[in-house]
Amino acid sequence: MCNWDLSKMYKDKNAIEKDIKLVNENINKIDELKKNEKDNFVKILDLLFETDRVMDNLYTYASMKKDENSKVSDSVKLELELSSLYNKLQSRFSFVEPFVLSLKEDEQDKLIRENPSYEIFFKKILRFKEHTLSAEEENIISLMSEAMSSPHNDFYSLQNTDMEFPYVESIDEKLTNANFVPLLSKLPREQRKEVFEKYYDELAKYNNTFGSTLYANIKNLVILSKIKKYDSARQMELFNDDVEEVVYDNLIDIVHEYLPYMYKYYKARTKLLGLDEHHMYDVYVPSTKGFDREIPFEEAKKMVIEAVKPMGEEYQSIMKKAFEENWIDVYPKDGKKPGAYSWGSYDSYPYILLNYTNDVDSVFTLIHELGHSIHSYYSRANNEFKYAGYTIFVAEVASTCNEMLLLDYMIKNAKNDDEKLYLLDHHINSFKSTIFRQTMFAEFERETHKLVEEEKALTGEDFNEIYLNLNKKYFGDSVVSDDLIKYEWSRIPHFYTNFYVYKYATGLSSSSILSQKILSGNEQDLENYKNFLKDGNKNYPLVQLKNAGANIKDKEVLRTAFEVFKEKVLEFEKIVNK
Repeated sequence: MCNWDLSKMYKDKNAIEKDIKLVNENINKIDELKKNEKDNFVKILDLLFETDRVMDNLYTYASMKKDENSKVSDSVKLELELSSLYNKLQSRFSFVEPFVLSLKEDEQDKLIRENPSYEIFFKKILRFKEHTLSAEEENIISLMSEAMSSPHNDFYSLQNTDMEFPYVESIDEKLTNANFVPLLSKLPREQRKEVFEKYYDELAKYNNTFGSTLYANIKNLVILSKIKKYDSARQMELFNDDVEEVVYDNLIDIVHEYLPYMYKYYKARTKLLGLDEHHMYDVYVPSTKGFDREIPFEEAKKMVIEAVKPMGEEYQSIMKKAFEENWIDVYPKDGKKPGAYSWGSYDSYPYILLNYTNDVDSVFTLIHELGHSIHSYYSRANNEFKYAGYTIFVAEVASTCNEMLLLDYMIKNAKNDDEKLYLLDHHINSFKSTIFRQTMFAEFERETHKLVEEEKALTGEDFNEIYLNLNKKYFGDSVVSDDLIKYEWSRIPHFYTNFYVYKYATGLSSSSILSQKILSGNEQDLENYKNFLKDGNKNYPLVQLKNAGANIKDKEVLRTAFEVFKEKVLEFEKIVNK
């Protein structure tokens, strides 16, 4: 069967309506209990989590039904209604943190002592005590939050609504943000050069406005960090995950050390593509033609199960459940959501939505999403509801670790140099886009925020100069840093989600380290990794990764990931130069 079975969540409308009724009744009970919140606090908390668990199941089901076929109006309507109910319930959680932080120290100690199941939950709240202001001051900040988010909203409106990209006659197509990169990946060279120039010429017209918008975003964050008594904006953003700034800096330092191997890769690519010199508009062109054969889903199933053999029989058996118990909605269909994801609720299977198209990329997507789902499977099976959801910081570790295992399996079984070259390029490109590029963005954020914290005002031209210098550093002499690339920062939405992009890089670095340990066959390394999958959110991300065997705070441990990258580049270069 190639369709997921959501009837395991709700068999009919009556079951859905029963849970909706329960959520509404519990919200009313919570509101009644809150009339004396101090005496009823733990009762309220118990009821909140109990209700949130039911709501999680309802909303997840409705969303997946809509994604299954958005042309079914009942599914769309149900998702909208439950979205409103979900927000209504979440608003009831808003008093929890202020209440815990408002208690006297002896009251907080008593609360933890008498409610051991909430110890981790309460201690995570109390970490923020020295950065939490009075109730009145926090309310003022809350009221200002909409105004402080206006730079992000302005950026979105400018880039996606107000800007008019030109029509390109040579390709008979209008440029958009959505088609820009796909066009650069498939057009002949002269046409992609034209697309590149016309796209960035248009961005350049709005350089002052983009500069003003990004500066305002950074300035707002810097001001907020000072109000909240942090040493810097970066410290404030990393504090949520209990990540020290040295982790961020170590990542940038180690990437700098291995830039010469990225230069080697681009030089080999230049030769492989038959270019006189490599320009920025050539970056997205595939290095190789790719696999010239189809991989049916039945074959893909066998491949991914075999690829994770180093993870042991238990892991393989869980993966087999995904196929046997119909976790996966496999093929594209009319009305189905594009792309892929792993989802599900605490009480459901960790379902997977795919749009499988019988190619090698689909196989990698399959094993990637299975990594997420098996992580969720372990996490939910080993934690109560409130501790089962793992953080964004580690969310991509299990999925990309699976990809690394598949790459290793496929490279070892490659039929010829062309297949091997394609797979090596796939691996190197993962590093390039997820580690090197995101670290370049992270360095841009570090530099720009530091300047604003030093009371420097930044304009569009300042951002251009900083970005172009970084681009030259990260691509070296192996790629021509065309002058127009200095405007690229103004198309990156991630710069408005402050100090977030480095997590992509730390995630793939960690999975690279851990996959090498798993492939070595050491039983203790495998056990440590499985314990990581089982931890949910009980520990902070760096503790979880250290326990798993990837202490990324230690630069020498981090280096092992980059040594794998180095080996793959040298192997790629060797085949190209044959």
